[in-house]
Amino acid sequence: MKKNLILVLLFFPTIVQAQTQIDSIQFIGNIADSLVFVVHSTISGGADDYSVEYIEEGSTVKVNMLYTQIKQTDCYCPFQDTIKIKKIIYTKAIVEVKVCFGQDCWLVGIKEIDLSNIASIDDSLISSKIVIFPNPVQNVLYIGLRENKAVNLEIYSTQGNLLLSKNMASDKVIDVSFLTSGLYFVFVDRKYFSKIIKK
Repeated sequence: MKKNLILVLLFFPTIVQAQTQIDSIQFIGNIADSLVFVVHSTISGGADDYSVEYIEEGSTVKVNMLYTQIKQTDCYCPFQDTIKIKKIIYTKAIVEVKVCFGQDCWLVGIKEIDLSNIASIDDSLISSKIVIFPNPVQNVLYIGLRENKAVNLEIYSTQGNLLLSKNMASDKVIDVSFLTSGLYFVFVDRKYFSKIIKK
């Protein structure tokens, strides 16, 4: 039994690395003096704590996202965390996701973001494949897609906080009465992007 336990501990980093990854990085928008992104990760075993560290390396900023596991859970858990990068200062960001268990840490995902053109993103880049109306919206939002299929819709605040995530089939009507007045970002299937204003 003791020998089996030692083998499990030796192979634990490999297991964590194989099942933990960065799924995607979404640009949310320009907020104040920062570019805001949401990093979607999948963490095997979950996480009990999270921290982010920004390290400047010339015109590159390294973003270390650290997930700490105190105890392993039977979970293949999705996480969505916001990172904010100062405008103009950097041309590239390197996002690293690490998982720590006890004193040991493993790098489980790394992605680069080219920041040179992101600052110019505006409404002209909203996909023509999605129609969201009315805009401004009061209580009910309608989603029109050229393809008739089930989709996942996410609504984020301008701070990058996920406020709604919903899988929709034929019924593409969303109740947004719970939102306060202001600007929000909408993603469909983490692919199509739009902005809405809540009255």
